[in-house]
Amino acid sequence: MSIASRTNETKWDRRYKDALDAAAEAFAERGYLGSSTKDIADKLGIQQGSLYYYLPSKEQALAAICELGVQKFVARLGEILDSNGPSSEKLRAAIANHLMPLTMKPEGDYVRVFVHHRHQLPSGPRQAVAALARRYHNLIERLFAEAVRCGDFRSDLNPTLAAHAMLGLCNSVTGARTQPAGASIEAIIDEYADILTRGMNVDRAKTTNNKSQPASRR
Repeated sequence: MSIASRTNETKWDRRYKDALDAAAEAFAERGYLGSSTKDIADKLGIQQGSLYYYLPSKEQALAAICELGVQKFVARLGEILDSNGPSSEKLRAAIANHLMPLTMKPEGDYVRVFVHHRHQLPSGPRQAVAALARRYHNLIERLFAEAVRCGDFRSDLNPTLAAHAMLGLCNSVTGARTQPAGASIEAIIDEYADILTRGMNVDRAKTTNNKSQPASRR
């Protein structure tokens, strides 16, 4: 391949990413069904016909956006699990991994499109993205399972239900159109990490069990 060809390829890749970013922004703002290729082209400042050189269809754009968004989540979560440190720190890092992209552009748009619109993918791409989502869920389960094995979290904790609990809390933010008044993403991350860690802590489990014992009659 000539130097000129490599230069053209790099330029195309950059413009393709710009087109995906514009599509993610349009889908996040107007919804997938409410957006047109013209909306995407307008954000790029190009003619609608020129957009097809990078994005042949809205469906392909949606599939790429959802896939890229989940791939980044999976990659970063894998690094968190492989790192050293207590389980409570890994849990907070996992929550931050899920929520901090909301504070950035275009990452936040990719997250919102995945949460709100991945089910609108056609058959084929929908299953591929669902497989990546399951992989992400399995990594979260692994985080809790390892925390139980090393004694950081209570022994009767169900890792599958714990993963659902964490995702439910996180998706209450990623799926919302607005954040709670006066709450920053950093504050939400700290609060959610505290809620989950306290609920899974060994000492709290013992306290709860003791409180559940009926008082002796006098």
